[in-house]
Amino acid sequence: MSINWSYVAGFLDGEGSIVKNGETDYRIAIPQTNEEVLKALQSFTRVGNICKVRKRKEHWKESWTYTVARQEDVLAFLRNVYPCLIVKKDLARRLIPTIAKVVSVQRKKRLNLQKNIRNSKLLREKGLSYRAIGKKLKIDHGYIRRLILFGGKNK
Repeated sequence: MSINWSYVAGFLDGEGSIVKNGETDYRIAIPQTNEEVLKALQSFTRVGNICKVRKRKEHWKESWTYTVARQEDVLAFLRNVYPCLIVKKDLARRLIPTIAKVVSVQRKKRLNLQKNIRNSKLLREKGLSYRAIGKKLKIDHGYIRRLILFGGKNK
């Protein structure tokens, strides 16, 4: 099966949706009764997940949904399919700048988090207490402790 962005755009136009997910995030969903087609889409795009949908009625066919939710992936996906879209072209045109801003903010937050982790660990290696590090970096000392122990991951 040969897949290109025109093919993917056709699926998004015909079967898919671009849905607001929360306050600022968007996701792309493409439902399908042929799981192999969705696997081929996922393999081509290199993003997203495929989930089996629970049948609500016994006589319905089995179905799956291909979903792209990570904002960087949604942005790249929309930028790639945009030239080939017909039905959802105007929606994509309006959403791409909005999602780009969200992605930019997320990147800045991620960079700031990495900087705080790095600085916290360096100061801790120099023997400073969590409270002293917190004062120096103007961050709550409990948060500093979690940054050092868990690297910013909620565990």
